[in-house]
Amino acid sequence: MKFRGTIILCLTVLLVLFVSMASSTGPSYVHAEIKPISINEKGEILCKTRFTKNEMGAYSPMKIEYGFCVLTKDQIIEFKTKIVEPSPEDSYYEQIKFWDEVFQSDTNEKQLDEIKNSVLKNEYDFYSINIDSFKINKIMSISDFEKSKKISLKKVKQKGLHNANSKEYYSDKKIHLLYDFGDILILDNNNDIDDNGLELELGAEFDYYNPLTISNEQGKDISLGFDINKVTGILRIK
Repeated sequence: MKFRGTIILCLTVLLVLFVSMASSTGPSYVHAEIKPISINEKGEILCKTRFTKNEMGAYSPMKIEYGFCVLTKDQIIEFKTKIVEPSPEDSYYEQIKFWDEVFQSDTNEKQLDEIKNSVLKNEYDFYSINIDSFKINKIMSISDFEKSKKISLKKVKQKGLHNANSKEYYSDKKIHLLYDFGDILILDNNNDIDDNGLELELGAEFDYYNPLTISNEQGKDISLGFDINKVTGILRIK
């Protein structure tokens, strides 16, 4: 009886620890965002970028990377300009507020010149803020999109920041087309139905690596991925 009581006590402690750990974390997430600014005569597209991830869903500040990228016919060329580390916290939140405003706000011609000179080192020519005419912002079914673009989303993968690729599309089978530049499309992939206000899982999950793993039936470690994906995808139409 004493042995049985010890077992029950141990199981109770384990249960309490499990509940405590579960309540101390939230969903894991990855945010990899791209916001276009300008397109040049070569068809290259200059964009702002923002990247952060939280592998364990911890309720604590995460490192955030801000920068720019140039979309070419076959690459996403990234330029990191600011990394905000999560300590000390007071400074962290002040910096996040400032850099988020920079990322979200419209870019003017003077700022474009500064980006071209300071970040791109004049290796790319961008002369005007001219992407509004390419804005679509339309949600459509995958089947309608594939018919209109004559493309198979199973065969042609979206690309994301840090060399990520799209995987399976969510069960809602909807895509959110943000911009159409002809041979380069920009899509929003977002399965956070509590935050996007649409109650839809849009687009696809991406293969961003999470070091937390589980073993499959063959004993191979498989990345758990992320519960929430908010990823801007680049799709090239050839």
